[in-house]
Amino acid sequence: MRKIFLACPYGHADKAVVEQRFDISNEVAARIVRNGAVVFSQVSMSHPINGHLAHLDKAAIGTLWAPVDAVFMDAMEELIVIDEPGWKESAGVSREIEFFRQRDRRVSLWSDAKSEFPA
Repeated sequence: MRKIFLACPYGHADKAVVEQRFDISNEVAARIVRNGAVVFSQVSMSHPINGHLAHLDKAAIGTLWAPVDAVFMDAMEELIVIDEPGWKESAGVSREIEFFRQRDRRVSLWSDAKSEFPA
């Protein structure tokens, strides 16, 4: 069974973009699960919790989540990055890619991998 860490750019000045990223993370995670893989969607988990961390700035939230993400990344065998606009600029996505590459684990873009997970 595949064990997938799902990454997506998250932070944005426009709250509607953040909500859209949350929604697409959930949609992709559901598609992966329907196809029999284990998935940990970082945005799906953190977004509802971040609403209770509104007193923190973006950097503080990132610092808070980094060690949590590391535990889940360590448990997963591969990374799929939802390559929505902003993914190349995302510090979190860059950190996640580097984590998996350093361990010689598979890194894929969703646009390439989605054919492996029929709708």
